[in-house]
Amino acid sequence: MKKKKKQNIIILVIVVVIITGIVSYNYSAEQTRQKGFIFGNELEKIQTDVKELQNQFYSEKAQWEEGSITKDELFQYYEKHVEKFEEIISQYDKLVPPKTFQSAVDLLKLSSQTQLDSDKQYIEWMRTGDESFKVRSDSQYQQALEYEMTGLVEYYSAKTGLKP
Repeated sequence: MKKKKKQNIIILVIVVVIITGIVSYNYSAEQTRQKGFIFGNELEKIQTDVKELQNQFYSEKAQWEEGSITKDELFQYYEKHVEKFEEIISQYDKLVPPKTFQSAVDLLKLSSQTQLDSDKQYIEWMRTGDESFKVRSDSQYQQALEYEMTGLVEYYSAKTGLKP
């Protein structure tokens, strides 16, 4: 009888260990999914903010061309634009991405920084009329798009599990 009771206790302990392991694994997996979801939303918010800021950047120039705002007002806006853009870029550093997403975040941040550099060159072209600033702006804009596309590929590769 003692042997049977001892076997039952051992079996019970094994079952409890297995169930605890399964529950712990599922909890950990759920926590990882939640963190990934939060990270994804935060990254999407930054990307949306960048897009909206860029749309406004070109909208302000169009308003100036239409005569709705003065050149001084345009440059006041551009000054604020640079400040806002720098604030948005700093948001990338606050992200806590899962390891597989780090290269995507780095590339998307580099894309935004390159876009800001392009905008600064564009502003100088508007200010001075010197075409070399416009050429640099266009080149940096193209580079920013390439970084962004590569960053998005990295992001979706990590998200779908294609990237280890």
